[in-house]
Amino acid sequence: MDSVNDVATIIGMVRDVVLLLLLVVALIGALVILRKGVSLINTVKRTVDQAEQIADTLSRRVVQPAASNPRLMRAMGRAVGFLIGLFTNRRKSEGENDG
Repeated sequence: MDSVNDVATIIGMVRDVVLLLLLVVALIGALVILRKGVSLINTVKRTVDQAEQIADTLSRRVVQPAASNPRLMRAMGRAVGFLIGLFTNRRKSEGENDG
């Protein structure tokens, strides 16, 4: 009976060591994933800040001057509408058979 108890004790110790090693590996893996996640969040934050700066710059240089001159914007809208009308009419007339 002593040999059976010795084998059971050894197997129990090996099992405990393996479980502890797996726990350490899982902890290290979680730390690596957490570190990468924090790095990704920081990158996203920098990208959002840059996009916000670009939007502010566009607002200051394009939108505000355009809003201060409504006649220019109306003329630009008419010109764009005219060009769109030319292209859509050309497509419609190419598809029809006149003869």
